[in-house]
Amino acid sequence: MLIGWLSLITISASIRFLIFNAYHRKKPEGKALLSWEKPFFYSLMFSSLIWGVGAVVIMPENSKLHQAAIYIFLVGMAGGAMSVYMARRKIVMYVISLILLPSTLWFILQSDFTFLAIVLGALLFFFSSIRATKIINDTLQQNFLLNEELTHAKQRAEQQARIDELTGIENRRAFYEIGHKLLSQARREEKELVTVLLDIDLFKEINDQYGHAAGDVTLKRVTKIIRQRLRESDVFARIGGEEFAIMLPATSSKQALQLVEELRQSIEEAQIHFKDTQFSVTVSFGISVGNQGLDILLRQADIALYKSKTTGRNKVSIADPDPGDLSLLQTG
Repeated sequence: MLIGWLSLITISASIRFLIFNAYHRKKPEGKALLSWEKPFFYSLMFSSLIWGVGAVVIMPENSKLHQAAIYIFLVGMAGGAMSVYMARRKIVMYVISLILLPSTLWFILQSDFTFLAIVLGALLFFFSSIRATKIINDTLQQNFLLNEELTHAKQRAEQQARIDELTGIENRRAFYEIGHKLLSQARREEKELVTVLLDIDLFKEINDQYGHAAGDVTLKRVTKIIRQRLRESDVFARIGGEEFAIMLPATSSKQALQLVEELRQSIEEAQIHFKDTQFSVTVSFGISVGNQGLDILLRQADIALYKSKTTGRNKVSIADPDPGDLSLLQTG
């Protein structure tokens, strides 16, 4: 009988060892963790049942000292399980029940007053465990939910710090962060990066004539037109009041000119509706191409944009790619 019980303990321990070993090898994350819950749970229940029932099977009939020692050992195991699995209250209850109830029932059936105190102590331990695990489990759950809320709040705050509230696109801070990363990648790959600055022409007059609400509608409309024509890999940000910036990775100067000219025409042809009136706007563009540095690219694009604004607006200008030569080619 003893050999059979020890064999079952060995089998149970081997199964749990294999499960733990496989778990640590695969290192699952996210939802993949859930697939390991059942194997862990059933192997734990099997092991607890072996200890609980096995203790009754090997219980000596004529030695109260050994009987008490076995029972105290089981209570210690139950206490250890409570400390280890406290976060999962149901598991704690199942483990304690499987370990202690068989021996507790055995002692009750013996009708021996000597063990009455031990049985009462075990029952007190069991019911105290129910109460304690509930309190601790509720506390852990509240802490977990609070941590989740704080994490989500932090993520929302970080996102809001990077997103322009009015248009929903990246803001100046996000543009610089992403821009530096794209520029570093372009340098590693020995490629050029296209940077575009654009400014809504006579935007102040729109605010003065129709009000700031009309200006907001204009910004949203221009944003929508541009976003529809950009790729997911492109970066589009509002970096000032009516000033925007675009970064086009893996794009030649010819492709950039064609795209920006299409954007200019689309915005010029679009009608902006505000209350009972409608109007149109134009946009001036400045383009720079290279990988010399983000500040240099933005400076070149800004000079090109200034050229577009001072030569009649509603134009596209591109800076010479040589950082030492800021002469301009112009289209549109």
